[in-house]
Amino acid sequence: MATVPPPGLKFKLILLGDFGVGKTTLFHRIRAGRFLQGAHAPNEHLAVCKRTVQLSHPQTASLAQISLWDTAGEERFLSLSSCYYRDTDAVLLLYSAQSQLSFDSLPHWVHVARQYCPEAPIFLLGNKTDLKPRLPEDKAEKFSVEHGIAGRFNVSAKTGENVDRCVQDVVQLLVLQSDAGSSRLTVSLQEADSSSRCAC
Repeated sequence: MATVPPPGLKFKLILLGDFGVGKTTLFHRIRAGRFLQGAHAPNEHLAVCKRTVQLSHPQTASLAQISLWDTAGEERFLSLSSCYYRDTDAVLLLYSAQSQLSFDSLPHWVHVARQYCPEAPIFLLGNKTDLKPRLPEDKAEKFSVEHGIAGRFNVSAKTGENVDRCVQDVVQLLVLQSDAGSSRLTVSLQEADSSSRCAC
């Protein structure tokens, strides 16, 4: 069994969405494998983490590597540089499952993603699912269909619910896409049933 990812299986994932939806908290959850209270780091600019992801599809390699990029709050100032978007393989678009305002901002972020990284599939993540009340699921489903979203997940950066499964499924689909040369991806929501540590 391979202990390092093949050279071609390295993917750049970026986080997009309104300030306050939990992007940095999710970034630290993926990086550290646990919830970090007060995870926001206002002095950081475009934080990046590398992580090795274990894959389970029998027809693909067993390992792949991601570099996950976080805005570190820069979206508040509309100051994300072009390097943030360059060579992006997938966009993780976040909204708060409790915030209608963050959901209403999603079309803006889809436009931004399609403008700066048009080839990258977009995955919709409804964060903060550990809190109630939550926005109706049918709204997110309708948005996903209307905007050609590649996959949709409900996650909680605080509890870790579905986070590892989301990352694994996104990377698995990127691997299958690179193998098949397909530009169309779909994924169904799955429950997280495992956890892993970041290989930063």
